[in-house]
Amino acid sequence: MFKFILATLCAVIMVSSAWAKTTDFYHYFDVDMAIELPDINKYMYKLDVKNQYYNRGYKTRVLIGNKFKKEFSKTIKSYGLSEGRIKADYEDDLLQLISWLPEKAYQYIGPMLHEVPGMPEKILNLPGIKETKNQFPKDIADEYKDDEDIEHLSPMLYFILMPEIWDEKDKIVVDAPQPQLAKKKKKVKPLPDFLKKKMGMDVEDKVKEASKPQNTHKSKVSSIDKELKTIIPTASSLLTPKDVEAFVATIDDINAWGKENNMYVLNQFMLADVLLTEWEKEQGTALAQNVLKDAVNPCQRLVVKANFAGLYTDMYRITASHGYTPEEWAYTCDKTIKAYRVATSNLNKAYAVDFHRKGYYEKYISKLPTKWRNEMFAAEAAIIKMHTVFQEDVEAVRGYTKILSEKFMRNEDMILAAPIIY
Repeated sequence: MFKFILATLCAVIMVSSAWAKTTDFYHYFDVDMAIELPDINKYMYKLDVKNQYYNRGYKTRVLIGNKFKKEFSKTIKSYGLSEGRIKADYEDDLLQLISWLPEKAYQYIGPMLHEVPGMPEKILNLPGIKETKNQFPKDIADEYKDDEDIEHLSPMLYFILMPEIWDEKDKIVVDAPQPQLAKKKKKVKPLPDFLKKKMGMDVEDKVKEASKPQNTHKSKVSSIDKELKTIIPTASSLLTPKDVEAFVATIDDINAWGKENNMYVLNQFMLADVLLTEWEKEQGTALAQNVLKDAVNPCQRLVVKANFAGLYTDMYRITASHGYTPEEWAYTCDKTIKAYRVATSNLNKAYAVDFHRKGYYEKYISKLPTKWRNEMFAAEAAIIKMHTVFQEDVEAVRGYTKILSEKFMRNEDMILAAPIIY
């Protein structure tokens, strides 16, 4: 319910007329697989002590015990008679969003707020919001003025009555990029070969190497290397078809290991995921939606969690049977998944990612309050990072997209406790 309300308020802000940028969040997705982590059992105990609940004096309403506790009685009485108010978790966020709205927008969101059970009185008594209780908006779009039954519309949907939403002249499409005037005429760059193939276009023969600038990329794959598996995969090494083939062979074994001992391994990874997020919050390196890190580099994050959960040696046993250390396997895995995303993308998705990369949405995101603005920038950074890959990697994966799709579907788009998002 409250997620719907916050989304509605953000939409109203958009049509009503020094921030961070997407690039400021790129470093959150760098993974240090050798990072020093605390002992997981000691860390759990520390959290238990820190977050232990107040002793209520009873277990349930039925099991209340048979001994009167005088001190507990005094505490409960003083708490019940207190005039203090417990602030809802979402109250500050709502107040911040409402402060961004012009007063003319209150008529569309005020009735909705009054309908929500448990809505804080501080919000309901705000000037301009208080007066909207059980009131239908006075200014509605021309499209609805002749509708006799429009007053029966749910208050949750009053925001669609805003004339600004239906005004073609001043209409703002929230998810569309703003046109930008170019300072100078840009050269039209030809589409990459892999996009030409998707469009059904004939790929032109390559120009002679002597007549074009030389690619100085140190790790460029030679024709001979393409037939071999990379000896020591790193974050910057390029994929070969043999690398992809070797990774595909590991998927079933890795997931089978997670199900061993009545799902013990998988449960330990899930526990490590929760505790790692808490630890990263303490270090100031967590995102509001920390799962975005797993979306960008799922396998490198799995190695970190294996270290945390004390499962690194067991993981090494599985990856070594395929000629990898856990780190080498993770690099190969993450690059394969990113290349798979690009190789299976259609043109619409390719252009959508390009819009994010070029910052077309930053003007819209910058209008949001700080918390929501940062979350949107972090999500945009994740989208860009998820599709950042060398073209050589894409070409290496192209012949394995079908088998990768089958493997991912068979394993419910998961590798251990990491989601495969594509």
